[in-house]
Amino acid sequence: MAPVKKIIFKTKDEMAVELAKYTANLSSKFCKERGIFTVVLSGGDLISWLWKLLEPPYIDSIEWSKWHIFWVDERVCGWDNADSNYKLAYDGFLSKVHI
Repeated sequence: MAPVKKIIFKTKDEMAVELAKYTANLSSKFCKERGIFTVVLSGGDLISWLWKLLEPPYIDSIEWSKWHIFWVDERVCGWDNADSNYKLAYDGFLSKVHI
């Protein structure tokens, strides 16, 4: 088994930039290969770290209409409830792109 690669970032901003690059590259690859990009979101900080995707060059290079998004950690509450991971994702970035 290959050793686990551990990457340590000095700041959240640095991590958000690298996450955006990684996500944009995967999105491009799978949209070309399969015609869709499937994303599974958990709650918590992950959704808030995706904000860099809303900035150039990522926002204009991603084929948002080909994204399929699923949740793995949704709470049992209304979509507009403050505890809803969907609401967090929608308010944070889904409402700002054409999915």
